[in-house]
Amino acid sequence: MSREQMPSASTGRWLSQRDNFSKENVEWEEFYRNNRSKVPHLTGSVQQYRQTMHEAKMRAQQRGTPIVEGLKVDDLTTDSPPRLNLRIYKPLSPEPKGAVMLYFHGGGWALGDLEGEDNICRVLCVQAMLNVVSVDYRLAPENPHPAAIQDATTALRWVFQNNLTHGFEKSKIYVGGTSAGANLAAVLSQISSTLGVDIRGQLLRSPVLCSSELHYQRMGLKSLEQFVNTPILNQHSMKQFIEWYQPYDRADPTVSPLLSRDLGGSPPTFIMICGRDPLRDEALAYADKLEERGIPAQVAVYSGMPHAFWIFPELTTTKAATQDMIHGARWLISEIRST
Repeated sequence: MSREQMPSASTGRWLSQRDNFSKENVEWEEFYRNNRSKVPHLTGSVQQYRQTMHEAKMRAQQRGTPIVEGLKVDDLTTDSPPRLNLRIYKPLSPEPKGAVMLYFHGGGWALGDLEGEDNICRVLCVQAMLNVVSVDYRLAPENPHPAAIQDATTALRWVFQNNLTHGFEKSKIYVGGTSAGANLAAVLSQISSTLGVDIRGQLLRSPVLCSSELHYQRMGLKSLEQFVNTPILNQHSMKQFIEWYQPYDRADPTVSPLLSRDLGGSPPTFIMICGRDPLRDEALAYADKLEERGIPAQVAVYSGMPHAFWIFPELTTTKAATQDMIHGARWLISEIRST
């Protein structure tokens, strides 16, 4: 198998297994040797970062198999300032489809738009029977922390207030995202109760969960220092992203949700983790903390794979990860949270 998906109850602590997840993935190593020029290496200004990642993501959109049937897609803008662009994906199946997922794209809080992960939203909509609301949140460094969180909150309120218009069920709201987008999803899960909204589950793909270097060291996390020169995301680019994001306190839970004292209130969680990702250890530690607090969680780890490898749809591991994501979303929808 190109991935390792293990029931948490029988495997113990996730972080203790991290060395096993670093082992070489033969398919990726061969692909990287033959396609090095296609793999994004982020350097330069924020504009250069954006251009590099935009080209990589649009290549992924073009190389993937587009889903054009079985759903309806609309773009709209919220009324209240700051005005926010949203893309709404609605399944056309006659089955009940009131469940809705707010989805946040990746890009280190500084890159990305509604186009870059359009295919992912289409897959979630059609294959998992989810209404998906993709959020075009404001980007750093022009709009530093907490602008993206404010936009995430605006989007959540919009879903909650417009449920009847769009056929959403208030009792079936989920969040999901990739990398920094998964960070926003995790933060929103933690603060949603203060907004009077119950988030039923979160789908986190290669999430950013701890940006405090002090806590990173105290917790024995090592992957950021281990993966200095990895493709797609490495130590330097991750540190650059957090500098652009400019949080007032990197240990604050709205920046580092792993450090929240209220993780026991987290919803059921599905986490996708890459074995050679600078973000690997914080995601493994997050899975451990959820387990310790009795939160239903499922984890899929892709050994030897770099951060967000799924931007290459030709990889068999990408196909496997896509199926895992679909199954993870379906599991979240079916999961009945214990009281």
